[in-house]
Amino acid sequence: MIFCDRNDWARESHTLHPVINQAVEWIIKTDFSTLEPGKFEILPDNKMFCLYQTMETVPASEMRAESHFQYADIQYLLSGEETIGVARAHPDHVVVDDRAAQHDIVFYQHTHNESMIALEADTFVVLFPHDVHRPCCQTHGVSRIRKAVIKIHLSLFTDEKSS
Repeated sequence: MIFCDRNDWARESHTLHPVINQAVEWIIKTDFSTLEPGKFEILPDNKMFCLYQTMETVPASEMRAESHFQYADIQYLLSGEETIGVARAHPDHVVVDDRAAQHDIVFYQHTHNESMIALEADTFVVLFPHDVHRPCCQTHGVSRIRKAVIKIHLSLFTDEKSS
C-alpha cells in the first residue's frame, strides 16, 4: 500500500511506477464536476479504467473488506472524508463472497491486524492484490464522498509499452 496526497505526489512522483503516475495525472486533469458517476476507460481493453463514485460513508462494522487479484487500485478521494481499513493478506482471512471470476473481487467478514487510514480531499491510497481493504468507512460520522477509483491491470506494471 502507498498513502499519498496531491502535494506529496507532486514532489515524489519520480519514485512511483510510471503507470501510477499516469493514473494520478489522469485524475488531476479530469474535471469530475462535469461528469456523472460511472466507468471511464483510460487505456483500452480494460487495462486501466476509472470508477467515478459518489456515496455516503458508513460505520466500518457495516463494510466488508475486499481484495483483488488482477488489478491494483488507486482510491483517490475528491471530496468529503473517508476512512479505509487496510490489512495484508493473511491465512486467517476467510472469503465469505467470492466474485473473483466475474469481477476480480472477493469479500471477507473479518480481517487480521487491520490499520485504519483517514482520507480527506486530494489524498489517495494505492492498493495491491495483497492489500485487503475496507473502503467507504466513516471518519467523524456520515460524509458524502466523491472518489475516483482507478483500476490498473497488473500487466501494466511489467509491460513497458503501456506506460
